[in-house]
Amino acid sequence: MITTFTIRNVANEDGAAQISDFGAHVLSWTPAGGHPAVWQPKAVYLGKPIRGGVPVVLPWFALGFEHGEIAGKKPKHGFARTTVWHVDEDATDDRRIRYTLSDADATPELLAQLHSGASPRFHAVYDIEVGKELTMTLTVTNDGTEPLRYETALHTHFHVGDLTQVSLHGLEGSDYLDATVAGYPPRVQPDEPVTFDGTTVDRIYYSTDTLRLDDPAWDRVIVIEAHGTKQTVTWNPGTAADTEIGDMQPGEWHNFVAIEAAACREYAIELAPGESHALTQRISVENR
Repeated sequence: MITTFTIRNVANEDGAAQISDFGAHVLSWTPAGGHPAVWQPKAVYLGKPIRGGVPVVLPWFALGFEHGEIAGKKPKHGFARTTVWHVDEDATDDRRIRYTLSDADATPELLAQLHSGASPRFHAVYDIEVGKELTMTLTVTNDGTEPLRYETALHTHFHVGDLTQVSLHGLEGSDYLDATVAGYPPRVQPDEPVTFDGTTVDRIYYSTDTLRLDDPAWDRVIVIEAHGTKQTVTWNPGTAADTEIGDMQPGEWHNFVAIEAAACREYAIELAPGESHALTQRISVENR
């Protein structure tokens, strides 16, 4: 069990971030002179995956998805977010940090759940660039001799002044799956922005258009770009968090919304031996 965390500060005149080696987890990011843009909860509970920030979802999303159905894999969202990653000191300074992870960091029991032959081999490189923008790029390479299939997401929790006032623009008219209903029924986003009123929102959108998160309480717009994927996940537990999520304090759902660059379900990444794939999410802030 992990009982301590190494927290690294990456800071310069343009912005600052705190990042945990456990999970290569961005805990916070604040552009210089502005409000925090990545949400960090009031408390971190040892022995559990870190809540908030940017969990790295890898190598499966939720409980995994194979052969057209939920696969029941554990732990939820894969083992990358509950593993201590390695820091590449040669690629780390006051504006960036590079983490690495490989199959050698996972147990045989975890690797057996991967969709890739008897002896899956891979390595992941995670580059985090901190400044006026926050750019996160996760590159996975198949080091094995058989094809590798994996799901992934950068599960970014955006800090907002008051969630009930925000609107998310850029998903109008997009198809999505509603994960709050059994069977994930398909829906279509109306020709209007996504809003949040305290009911649970958990959706897999089939779109990666640039998004604009309007945050009127803090008089700004957060701009979110994604590359290397065809899906965007949006999640907030709403008032249910007050009684159903034990590692969040009452009312904390008001202060964030998760918007994730994701590759999951039928859009899982498939790599031939020696092939690599990069997933990027870039965040910037426009103050009014």
